[in-house]
Amino acid sequence: MKRQQFCVLLAALATVAAAVGMVYAARECPTENRIFLEPMSLSPTFSITALGVILSICGTLGVLGAACSTRAALLAYGLPAFVASPVGLFIGLRLLASVNSQSLDIEKACLRSRGPEYLPAGWSKWYENNYEQMATVLSSCRLHDPSALSLNACLQVGVGSVSDLRQTATSWDLFEWLESHGACSGFCFPGTPLFAGDARSPCFRLFAEKVQARGNRLAGLTIGASFAAFFGVCCTACTIFFPWVEARIFEASSGSESE
Repeated sequence: MKRQQFCVLLAALATVAAAVGMVYAARECPTENRIFLEPMSLSPTFSITALGVILSICGTLGVLGAACSTRAALLAYGLPAFVASPVGLFIGLRLLASVNSQSLDIEKACLRSRGPEYLPAGWSKWYENNYEQMATVLSSCRLHDPSALSLNACLQVGVGSVSDLRQTATSWDLFEWLESHGACSGFCFPGTPLFAGDARSPCFRLFAEKVQARGNRLAGLTIGASFAAFFGVCCTACTIFFPWVEARIFEASSGSESE
């Protein structure tokens, strides 16, 4: 195997490995992706999954082309990878910038505000308003049944407003996850626990950490697969065109020697 083919083989294997990682990361925890990333339009799950499948197929063709010295297979790998690599790089960098900037904006807004009414317009205020809406429904439920200590308990006793809230609230699963995993309550400010415990620390820090962790992982795998694919494109171009360039150089040198 020539050096250029070995280069293609390594790049193709790296592309396949990173692409499979992209698909796995996008599909492994659909609930967490849905509750942490989708409300803020930060979950390109479909695009990352589709790009991962395309890159894994391209990488497989690159492995076959490098192993069998087949120019057609190398072209079948190089051309789609040439298109997919900048697309993946754009998606990954955009996701990386978005998750970090928005999570930092939420933390800053929550830390600097003296109360819910002082929150600036944005995601911090949106989540705080969602929490207050759910807390109001819980308080109303307790007027009907003082033994109901959580929204889930209110749901079991059949309070109509809670049933309607469960069907329409986009943050129900989010606050349930945050309270059960982080022992917190409220969003920017301490509040009444909606689901579990008697915690009094707000949940915005845990929320921002989870958004960054999940978004950075997806973005990193996407960027890595894109760089691997682009490196494979460069190696493929060398493998295909190097013999032709080498022949032209040899012909030119032979012609100059004969003269």
